[in-house]
Amino acid sequence: MSTNPLMDPDTPMRLSRADLLLRASRHPLAQRTQRGLHAAGVKAESPVVCCVSGGGDSMAMLVLVAALRERTSATLKGFSVLAIDHGLRADNRREAEHAIALARFLGVQRAEIRRVMLAETGNILDAARAARLQATREFAVSVGAQQVLLAHQSDDRAEGLLLALKRGAGIDAAACLVPVRAMEGGVADQLVLCRPMLAMRRSELRAFLSEMQLTWCEDPSNTLRSRGAIRGDPSLAALCEEIAAGAGAMVEETAALCALRDELLDQLVPRSQTTLTRESFESLPKAIQSEALARLVRAAGGGATRAILDAALQGTAAMERRPRTFACQGGVVLRIDAREIAALTSD
Repeated sequence: MSTNPLMDPDTPMRLSRADLLLRASRHPLAQRTQRGLHAAGVKAESPVVCCVSGGGDSMAMLVLVAALRERTSATLKGFSVLAIDHGLRADNRREAEHAIALARFLGVQRAEIRRVMLAETGNILDAARAARLQATREFAVSVGAQQVLLAHQSDDRAEGLLLALKRGAGIDAAACLVPVRAMEGGVADQLVLCRPMLAMRRSELRAFLSEMQLTWCEDPSNTLRSRGAIRGDPSLAALCEEIAAGAGAMVEETAALCALRDELLDQLVPRSQTTLTRESFESLPKAIQSEALARLVRAAGGGATRAILDAALQGTAAMERRPRTFACQGGVVLRIDAREIAALTSD
């Protein structure tokens, strides 16, 4: 684990709880955090779960949101904090403990670390994300919260856009980091992920922590992943700087267009449907045909990469009407013939 060069994470807090919360509440980032919470639909009295990792983004979010909440609830009632220990690195537990220690210092009554177990094979990052979401769902249920705060900021969004372009992803990838997104599995069958820090920069959040005389942890594995390659390349880092400044409106408009697309598809291709006549498919607007194919595959219990969907679209456009099949994820096969498009399980 590496920390910011200013302080040691084992050093006691420099400020008292009252001073820290007061200074944070008067900081310029507090007002911007308040606007971010409003954009995500988070009210001052709403029970929320704040997800922390010990990193600079989530530690800054923890302090800023706690400072805003303390204005109306001195005991921070309804504000819970969760840290996940993935066990992927030796320092994971220590980083989580560092974050939870700060939460308890701030007066958070419900602050916990939950350990998740990961499969030793397959995509570790995907497995970690799935396990993290499941643990978060369970914790949210236990504290009666439906809204979960995540600390993604504008640099994350810019990097995500560049990586989406690199892998040829569709517009859904461009709309992934939005202020609020509902996910299944929370209280009342709905867990809402809220991102109040999207208008802020990574550097601003770390500067704030330094002003508050607080430490944070940097995950060294970040430099080994695709995002680390972007941050380490001066040209790409400069491009991210420019994208981060202006990508917000585009991402949110893209998300709105995706929602309209899904509403139209709900009318034309119900989510449980696994087959579609060739005539019906060809009558769909070109802009939603790819998502229609993906929806058929998901209804059959599988998934389809962009490459598979592109190949299948070429198959539907071909004049030849002989049956063609496309192997998808989860043991599902997409079959296209002269009359029908169907997502079938391979067994």
